[in-house]
Amino acid sequence: MNINTDFATEALLEFHYEDTSISVTVTDGDDILILKQILNGRSYFRDGLHCGFTTAISVTMTNGKKSIMFCPANDGCQLLRIGTSNRYIEISLEDRARLNEVLEKYGMTFPCV
Repeated sequence: MNINTDFATEALLEFHYEDTSISVTVTDGDDILILKQILNGRSYFRDGLHCGFTTAISVTMTNGKKSIMFCPANDGCQLLRIGTSNRYIEISLEDRARLNEVLEKYGMTFPCV
């Protein structure tokens, strides 16, 4: 199954780590487009990976009716977990750098282990 985030009009960011607590809605069209480009078309796999994932550090792509949550690996590796599932996607190093660049605009920094 391939990931499809075409429906998303905004992204909900959660970053609750140590003394930092961020909950923000991203509506900037350029940032949404970058997130969609990174995620769209990826297929997921099941594996018992242990990079460190939590819903307290997450990106939820949504349109208010439909949504999908991604949890970037806390250690900064190229894996994202889909919500609380045992499903993962792998992105390129370049896409991880692009993801970090967008998330850093909103105060989310990696690694956070």
